[in-house]
Amino acid sequence: MNTTAKILVVEDELTNSILLKRVLSNAGYSVVVANNGHDALLHLEKETFDVILTDWMMPKVDGIELIRRVREKKEKPAPYIVMITALVSRDSKEYALEAGADDYIAKPINVHDLLGIVKDGLLKHRQKPIYKVDKESNLIKKNNNLPPFVCVVIATSTGGPPTILELIKNINSNSTAAFYLVQHGPPWMLETFAQRIKKETELDVFLVEEGMESKAGAIYLAPGDFHIRINSSDFTLSLDAGPKENFVRPSADPLFRSAAEAFGEYCIGVVLTGLGRDGVNGASHIAMLGGKILVQDPTTAVAPSMPTAVINSKVKHKVFKIDLMPKAINESIFTANATLKSKKK
Repeated sequence: MNTTAKILVVEDELTNSILLKRVLSNAGYSVVVANNGHDALLHLEKETFDVILTDWMMPKVDGIELIRRVREKKEKPAPYIVMITALVSRDSKEYALEAGADDYIAKPINVHDLLGIVKDGLLKHRQKPIYKVDKESNLIKKNNNLPPFVCVVIATSTGGPPTILELIKNINSNSTAAFYLVQHGPPWMLETFAQRIKKETELDVFLVEEGMESKAGAIYLAPGDFHIRINSSDFTLSLDAGPKENFVRPSADPLFRSAAEAFGEYCIGVVLTGLGRDGVNGASHIAMLGGKILVQDPTTAVAPSMPTAVINSKVKHKVFKIDLMPKAINESIFTANATLKSKKK
């Protein structure tokens, strides 16, 4: 990794700012310190940073407001943002992540954890864009039988929770599809997120467990620290604690690839807001096996990297502003389901 990555530390406590600068500088990073969110915004007007580490409670402009204003600017590439604070309740953590933070570190700071998060964030931040996905001539649908229902697989990361909640509100409550969702995040967040999704829909909502059966009219959320895969033989779900893909686990690509192999043309892939390029490889599998790819318009995304990566990959896709995405999903399900029913006759 190029250790000249630029990091902006936003911290109003002198002791903490000195500690953070020393630790990060010793690790080889270029570090700039701002005393509050207002000073940070002045720095950001003049230069770009790979990573922003920000405290929450600060004078003038606090950490939450800083994150929101950075995300509103739609910088390319978007910085990786970590909230560092003594506010450690689940509600506080969720609030920070929904504002646009990518990760969260509690005070007092564990230096080892901090450096690990910064390293992973930089790897995701510096993923090279894909402009072409090579076609795999040997790619085939593993399940030669018609699937029992249509599936929708959804990938999202930074800015995902509020986007998903708004999306789910507008999905038909009598939908005949099964929905499989990967939201990047830690276990505690995803457990809570499953409960929040339940409040926004009449569809059944499950945090995936090993061997869980799939059914139409349900939403399946990947748990923290596990990839999920759909078994093409019986449409049950498997948990995979194998290596990270795209520097994350859960990753959308394993889910998307398995969905393509199980459902073929009756699979709809949706890529929403997020940093990095998770979902591109899987989207190519879905498209090559006849499925449909829907991509959030990057101009409406909190973090535009993931949808932009799919657009730049040349995978066949359609782009929708986020307020039109539920209608696009509902219509795609209706069309795919009608085709599926006609072939079963």
